[in-house]
Amino acid sequence: MVFRTQKVEDAMVMMIEGKLLSEQETTPMREQISSELETGTKKFIFDLKGIEFVNSACLNFLMSARKLVSEKDGKIVLCNVPDQLKKLLSVTKLESFFIIAGRTEEAMTMLRSKES
Repeated sequence: MVFRTQKVEDAMVMMIEGKLLSEQETTPMREQISSELETGTKKFIFDLKGIEFVNSACLNFLMSARKLVSEKDGKIVLCNVPDQLKKLLSVTKLESFFIIAGRTEEAMTMLRSKES
């Protein structure tokens, strides 16, 4: 699993690729999120088009990231969500916990519309 980050306007885009198989693999991403929150970033986009395999570690990461960001009054939008993850979110009834966009541009628009 690898991830890259890119600042787009006032949002942090995290492009996640590969397989999230364990909690240890997600530690660098959680640390990056915490660091961004400390510097005032409150908008996050998780671009998941590169995810090859999803399991409970992936769900745990998404839920813990959502909790971490929402505790700081931030927002996360998932985009380019693979079908396997969409199905898993649906089966586990977790899709209502996330804002899901088709593409990165749509995610940015959704974050802008959430401003108040």
